[in-house]
Amino acid sequence: MSHEDRGGDYYPMMDDPEDRNFTQAKYPNSTGHMPLDDYHGIEMLRDDEHSLLHESPVSIPAIHNLDSFLTDVYNYFRGKGFMCIFFNDLFELVSSLFVVLFFTFLVCFVDYSKLFSEQMPPPTFRESVNFSAPIPIWLMVFLVIFSLYWLSKLFSFLSSIKTNWEISSFYHNTLKINEDDIQTIEWREVVSKIVLVPRLCIVKENMNALDIANRIMRKENYIIGLINQRILNLSIPFPFLRNLTFITKTLEWSLMYSLFNYIFDENGIIKSEFQDPTQRKRLSRGLSRRFMTIGILGLFTTPFIFFFLLINFFFEYAEELKNRPGSLFSREWSPLARWEFRELNELPHYFQNRLNLSYSHANQYVESFPSQMLSTIAKFISFLFGSVLAVFIVMGIVSDHFIMNYQIFDRTPIWYIGILGTIVAITRSLIVDENQVFQPAKHMARTVQNTHYLPMSWVGKTHTHKVRDEFLVLFEYRIVDFVRDIFSVLFTPFILIFSLPKSSQAIIDFFGNNTIILEGVGPICQLGDFSNIRKLGDNSFGSLNHSQNKISLTNNAKLEKSIINFKCLNPEWNTDNNELIQNLNEFSKIKNNNNNNNNNNGNNNHIGNHSPLPATSVDDFQYIHDSHYIPHEIIDAVLGTHHYSEQNNNAPRFKTGRVDQNILNAVNDLHQSFYESQYRHKNDNFVNSI
Repeated sequence: MSHEDRGGDYYPMMDDPEDRNFTQAKYPNSTGHMPLDDYHGIEMLRDDEHSLLHESPVSIPAIHNLDSFLTDVYNYFRGKGFMCIFFNDLFELVSSLFVVLFFTFLVCFVDYSKLFSEQMPPPTFRESVNFSAPIPIWLMVFLVIFSLYWLSKLFSFLSSIKTNWEISSFYHNTLKINEDDIQTIEWREVVSKIVLVPRLCIVKENMNALDIANRIMRKENYIIGLINQRILNLSIPFPFLRNLTFITKTLEWSLMYSLFNYIFDENGIIKSEFQDPTQRKRLSRGLSRRFMTIGILGLFTTPFIFFFLLINFFFEYAEELKNRPGSLFSREWSPLARWEFRELNELPHYFQNRLNLSYSHANQYVESFPSQMLSTIAKFISFLFGSVLAVFIVMGIVSDHFIMNYQIFDRTPIWYIGILGTIVAITRSLIVDENQVFQPAKHMARTVQNTHYLPMSWVGKTHTHKVRDEFLVLFEYRIVDFVRDIFSVLFTPFILIFSLPKSSQAIIDFFGNNTIILEGVGPICQLGDFSNIRKLGDNSFGSLNHSQNKISLTNNAKLEKSIINFKCLNPEWNTDNNELIQNLNEFSKIKNNNNNNNNNNGNNNHIGNHSPLPATSVDDFQYIHDSHYIPHEIIDAVLGTHHYSEQNNNAPRFKTGRVDQNILNAVNDLHQSFYESQYRHKNDNFVNSI
């Protein structure tokens, strides 16, 4: 396979004559540096342009795998510099060791019969602790397994120090970004500097933001596609539990370990045999055996992993439960929802920013369905226990002796204060705020702006409990997520042994059918290429104007939304030849012309242009429309309303409603107020400027 096809042969970036000769031979017109005129769509960096393009880099590490190098560069950016990464990894290592050692101390060496005895005076620390006590066999086995795991983490930590130091030098000396700047710099600025580094990629002269994203997310794009197309069978193979489908950290790690080490080579490139249709039956059987083997091995380690997660949960959340009991009942997106929401080529920090923006709106949507019965019961319980708690606190202020020594059913008041305080905090969190205005459609619209997720079955029904229940499957309590993480250790081996092997053939077919060779990048998931819209796109979402193609390889316009999302995050990305963007430009021009015609005819009533609301909807449209935060395209998608053009009957017909939400939510805030403000002020040049 050639260098261009593999995308995996990379060369040390040193001023070696042989390297220079190779570059001259491959690019006859090249002078050893990339010409400025070839950086289409990349914002030039005037300050550092000369230093990056015309000075010989003196501290660039030898790059033998560009994917790995760019991933390290990105992780360094995300970790906010060398010292932050160093201490974060160090403290994580020390914390895991402390948890196990402290647990061992509590289980083996503390004499609880003396510690809780009522003898006077109470026993001292030396009397209550016996370091000569034997360690149980089960704990000894656990400690041996943990020691091997911890030593491997220690070795990984030590090796990462050298790697991060080299990346630090690359940032400081080549990209001219110091440790202070990396705390606040945007990734797109880092990318715009990376593409100016000479001979970074020997097989492609002009690397761009999309190439870098495809390299960093070469494997993750496949997982996003598998989840989006519902290929993975993740059901629990037990009666009454078969309908439960979820992803946890343990299952996610097991799945990726099973797939990545089997399908990709040591350079992170998909093996050529997976693109051979004649080999798929054999590869499918091999993948099934791999799933079952890892599942069987997991059965032996399940008790120890379960035990470790349990004690880690106790130490991690005990203090939080004491000080903020309601925090465990706050909600967050489930791991399955995260994979559903994530766009192709969307780097983790961008995705996390998008989710962070959605939390407040998602919570407000859930709170728009208050349970008056539960609120009434919680208010009553809070009143009863709060009254007793208040009396104990007042009497404790008056007399220290009472609160520390007075006995109530063999317990002192200080014990009751802790219990009552926790109960009151939890019940008060369940009481409905009487001053709250409930607008479920408005909050759903704001949530959709950031999650990019709105199934058609939800349109016009966001006020119903059916949609709310489906929403809560994705947006669940933290405590539920962690409990599921713990118990998934018990279920994951059975999912690997019985459920996932049923998906092996479909998985192999997906990798084989969706792998293309991208020039200068190598084999990637074709969904991440963003150029083959005519084959992979869906005309329901703006990909095609006149084609009769009804086949889309992604659900819920994943490809179209990913392209728009990537353009929002990388404005310098050149989209002159992107078919989707061209279609949207045409759609935008038609829409703007129709708006101008309406204004010329004296029709200035914007609300009047909407079709009637669905008869079953009880949403207050006026409240929603008054919010400039929400573009009306998203309002239309949530409510199921549409904008129709009566002036221009010859205009290309898009399927309204769906195209608006899934395509024009490019201005969905995405923490970029520049785009939002352009849209809000009806800047006619916004889409054309893309």
